[in-house]
Amino acid sequence: MLHTLNIRDLALIEHAELSFHHGFNVLSGETGGGKSLVIAAMELLRGGRSRADLVRHGARELRVDGEFRVGGGGRWSGVFEVLRDTCGIDLEGEELIVTRIVDAKGRSKARVNGYPVTVTALRELGAWLLEIHGQGESRALMRPEIQCETLDAFAGTGTLRHRFAAALGEARRTRQHIEEGAGGERERQARAEFLRYQLGEMTALDVRPGELAELDQEHRILAHSDRMRELLESALDALQERDASALDLLHQAGRALDKAAQIDRELADAAALVAEASVGASEASRAIQHGLARVDADPTRLAAVEGRLAELRRALQRFGPTEADFTTRMAAARTELDELSSEAFDPIALAARLAEETATVAQLGGELTEARRAAAERFTAAVEQELASLGMPSTELRVSMAEQPAAERLLDEATAYGPGSLDFTVRVNPGEPPKSLRETASGGEMARLVLSIKKCLADQDRVPFLVFDEIDAEIGGRLGLQVGRKLREVAAHHQLLIVTHLPQVAAFGDAHFKVHKSTDKKAGRTISAIEKLGRAAAERELAAMSVGEDVDQKAIRAARRMVEQAQGG
Repeated sequence: MLHTLNIRDLALIEHAELSFHHGFNVLSGETGGGKSLVIAAMELLRGGRSRADLVRHGARELRVDGEFRVGGGGRWSGVFEVLRDTCGIDLEGEELIVTRIVDAKGRSKARVNGYPVTVTALRELGAWLLEIHGQGESRALMRPEIQCETLDAFAGTGTLRHRFAAALGEARRTRQHIEEGAGGERERQARAEFLRYQLGEMTALDVRPGELAELDQEHRILAHSDRMRELLESALDALQERDASALDLLHQAGRALDKAAQIDRELADAAALVAEASVGASEASRAIQHGLARVDADPTRLAAVEGRLAELRRALQRFGPTEADFTTRMAAARTELDELSSEAFDPIALAARLAEETATVAQLGGELTEARRAAAERFTAAVEQELASLGMPSTELRVSMAEQPAAERLLDEATAYGPGSLDFTVRVNPGEPPKSLRETASGGEMARLVLSIKKCLADQDRVPFLVFDEIDAEIGGRLGLQVGRKLREVAAHHQLLIVTHLPQVAAFGDAHFKVHKSTDKKAGRTISAIEKLGRAAAERELAAMSVGEDVDQKAIRAARRMVEQAQGG
């Protein structure tokens, strides 16, 4: 579960700390008050794109920390796997702290339990820790690729789809090689000659990882050798060369304290500290002597370092800009040169390889289509059951899947999402023909459909923390209680945060947070603050959500009844 979310200097939020309930959490507040900033903080935690405009004006950087409590069981297996295989972290204990820092220029850093990780790794980890379902879900669900991902998430066929997409890409690349090989022999030879020349240059440079940083450091030392020698000799003189050197004085103090500690045992700690300082001073002396040796090295070394630095920088301007880019470019050139070899362009071998790869695409496509068909009936039945409890008992959902194209058309017509098209169709009213989601359903109906689908996906029990950002925006108060009950069912097996304007939904919450915006007149700054409401304050907030800010006792009593009805039901 997400135990605590700590936000600093994110837009209007100077500092906020949210301690979440393990069940149903509600976030409310006026429009523009800062609710979206909480969602933005969570997006950053799960590896979302960083932006400079998110940093609070005048601040050096923003920081978001998420403290997760990791449990056992299958739900967390993916988290442990990503931590181990992608982040290189073996988790000790149950506490997992994810940190995202963005500076005023939009540059981003990520840490997991204090260890630096790439944003790509954080994105992979975040996909196992929390999901965010926003207001655009209704529109997104109309897109065929999102419908494929939705059905695959329910069916557990996401990995099979990725294998299909990889096989499709390989087959298309082989076909492209064949097409290019039909006439471009002279161009291939010229390209191969250029790559050999380029590889010869890069190999001769023999760039070592970290070499540029090492040379920069050595150059700084050599370029300031006189000053370095003066400083190091002064330090060494103070430590051990003078008549009353620091080392001699420390040894003298240590001997005296050892004798004193035999009389007064409470001085033993002081004697140990002096002994430790003496050891540290001795080690420092040796390090200074090594430093002097480096400074007094071959005087021609400075010229050699400057020459190598200039050579590396010229090379990185052409093949960089970093050493890692240089290495990647070199590897890519070798791979391309191998592919340009006569054996790689053997038309008979390529044709056989293409036939084999196309057969693999067809096989995986057939498996994917079959698995989707097997899951589609269970998926639509589950969604229809959820819709019935949301006031749409007659709604019928169907999954329409095209047949897999023949082998000769497969590479042209397939996409990374599958061998054939897939479409969700819905019949909202009895007697009407089924229509594609793109052609039917009002905003409120689509919102309920999305909620039902997300409820069914949540039952797959993969991600522990779910965020719903105003997906109930187009649902009126009449259906608010049904929506609240549905979300409470989700919260029985998942930690849940919902951003809502509907008091009927908010009444189901186990914990209620309110965002409010104010102006610090003295500083002339606008601030968004987040507070966790007690029972009385939560009832007042529900009343305000119902009747506006002019809340009276009658509105509060109505809000209290709403809570009693929600919690009791």
